[in-house]
Amino acid sequence: MLEIKKIKKIYQLGKVKVEALKGVSFGIEKGDFVAIMGPSGSGKSTLMHIIGCLDKPTEGNFFLDGKDVSKLDDDKLAEIRNRSIGFVFQQFNLLSRASLLHNVETPLIYAGLKVKKRRELAKSALESVGLGNRLKHRPNEISGGERQRTAIARALVNNPLIILADEPTGNLDTKTGEEIMRIFNRLNQEGHTIIMVTHEPDIARHAKRIIHLRDGLIERDEKI
Repeated sequence: MLEIKKIKKIYQLGKVKVEALKGVSFGIEKGDFVAIMGPSGSGKSTLMHIIGCLDKPTEGNFFLDGKDVSKLDDDKLAEIRNRSIGFVFQQFNLLSRASLLHNVETPLIYAGLKVKKRRELAKSALESVGLGNRLKHRPNEISGGERQRTAIARALVNNPLIILADEPTGNLDTKTGEEIMRIFNRLNQEGHTIIMVTHEPDIARHAKRIIHLRDGLIERDEKI
């Protein structure tokens, strides 16, 4: 489903070249749950941006569902992001003045769905994360854990190929973080493919596989 082949990413900072990724290769199967770990500067955020079609590699190829997306232009990458990738961020990235229902239906607006259909799908997604009774609430009226559950519902609503979670428990206490990870585990059991960046070993252990990065290379790739 997803294949990274000899990916390099070089940033030009003034006269200095910084090689964030130095030829990374791996594949991810449909239904997998992979955690990406590594110290600051290891390349994990750069790798996540490439997988999320937020950035393009300097060299190498990235195949998503059999299609090489590494050379596509920005408009095509935006289409793939909206159609095929669900994002869950540490900071939640919710619209503060909008209801939870509107937050979750936002990707469907960009996809061109009609009002009735997108609201049905958004309601169903919120119900799947236990927020069916919070449709009209705004983000400032709910807890941090409920905000992250809303973000997960938004990531799910388009039925994406993969869910990308960037430090999804980073802003949560331990108990709430474990509740969020139980949702991810359930979604994975239901067949969703999940890729998660985390610096917390206990959180990474919820995955089926952990890819450890260091200095732009894969240091270790372990199955749990």
